[in-house]
Amino acid sequence: MTLTAFLLIFVSVFLHAGWNFISKKNTPSAAFYMLSSATAALIWLGFFLHSGISCSALPGRFWWILAFSWFGEMLYCIGLAYGYRRGDISLVYPLGRSLPVLLTAVATIALGLGKMPDALALGGMALISIGCLFLPLKDFREFHWKTYCTPLLFFVLLIAAGVTIYTIFDSEAAKILKELPDNHDSRIVTSLFYLFLVESGLTAVLGLFVLTQKQERAEFKRLFLKTPWPHITGVFSSSAYALILLAMPLVTNVSYIQAFRQMSLPLGVLAGVFILKEPCGKVKLFGIILIVIGLIAASL
Repeated sequence: MTLTAFLLIFVSVFLHAGWNFISKKNTPSAAFYMLSSATAALIWLGFFLHSGISCSALPGRFWWILAFSWFGEMLYCIGLAYGYRRGDISLVYPLGRSLPVLLTAVATIALGLGKMPDALALGGMALISIGCLFLPLKDFREFHWKTYCTPLLFFVLLIAAGVTIYTIFDSEAAKILKELPDNHDSRIVTSLFYLFLVESGLTAVLGLFVLTQKQERAEFKRLFLKTPWPHITGVFSSSAYALILLAMPLVTNVSYIQAFRQMSLPLGVLAGVFILKEPCGKVKLFGIILIVIGLIAASL
């Protein structure tokens, strides 16, 4: 991984932590994330219109990839919204973010996408995933499959599947855009062009879901033009992912990006300890140490 890619991911981590904090505090819903995506789409509309990239020049394969990305994003948003509303955030978030680390690595290897990570990097990714599992625990004796097999597991799996799907397909889309003859070798232009397509499509997909759910329609009426938080979340989340899209062409396998995005978890724990004065027990500290060792191993 290049230094540029690392710095892009590092800044993205802080933006990602910011929008998750905002959405947690505002009882997220599919309607909430639909408004967030709509805001993001409006932000990147100007870049889409003035990118100089012709949609007709894009191969049919690109649009299939984009459709799968929309599907992954939809799973992620719905899983996140319903998982946060029905359970303990301290359990949902670490599990939902840790599982895609290994899932992305396994999927890219199985599909032959990108260069296969070496044994040290794979070991580091495994340590990151295991470390994340320790963060929500208060005692080492809680490290048992029964702790994680709760009714929330379905939503955790939705989050993990969604993140894995959109990460893999967005990486493939970035490769296609990079090869276009009229992209002027600008990663920024192509990334923001693609991000508009992602956010506008996600708005439409979530919009259809909201229309079919009575509770979500009520949430939309409650939120629309009455609170700034979905729009602020859209700015933070989309900006964070714009940096990830810029980093994707700079790594040999997108699983590295998925691994390093988990820096948000120990940073969130440390922020809670030093800013909110939350206790940091031995189990959390052990989880942080495992994640840090895993990050070092994955970067070598």
